[in-house]
Amino acid sequence: MTEAHATLGLRPAVPADADFVFRLAEAGLRHYAEQTWGKWDKAGTRASFLSMTHQIIQYGGQDIGCIALVEAPDEFKLNRLFLLPAFQNRGIGTRLMGEIIANARDKRKPIRLRVLAVNPARRFYERLGFRVTRSTPERHYLEWSEREQQQ
Repeated sequence: MTEAHATLGLRPAVPADADFVFRLAEAGLRHYAEQTWGKWDKAGTRASFLSMTHQIIQYGGQDIGCIALVEAPDEFKLNRLFLLPAFQNRGIGTRLMGEIIANARDKRKPIRLRVLAVNPARRFYERLGFRVTRSTPERHYLEWSEREQQQ
């Protein structure tokens, strides 16, 4: 199967996925958490991930990442999006976010998220049309909305 034809899908995470989800978080966040706070809070990070509902991202039938996306009455909140390092920078995240943006556009809801200020993921989201709505020393808060895209 060629990469262009590989299927991208989501499946609900089950309790047996907890270690996989945590490994994704560690691979995606540890370096930036240490830059921001000087340490990696393993227990706190694990607890925060167990408190969210995740879906496992599958690509060509293989588990390659996770996403925690919540649809509220007035918004979509993207709490987590992680891909294994070997699957980053291959257009997979862009393809997945394109589907999320299309759904938000259809439902006329904004998408909101936050990233650590030192995390270059901010540029990924800005390329997709997100804009920074506010910043703190630790985080940038971003939003995508159809209204912003039309201006």
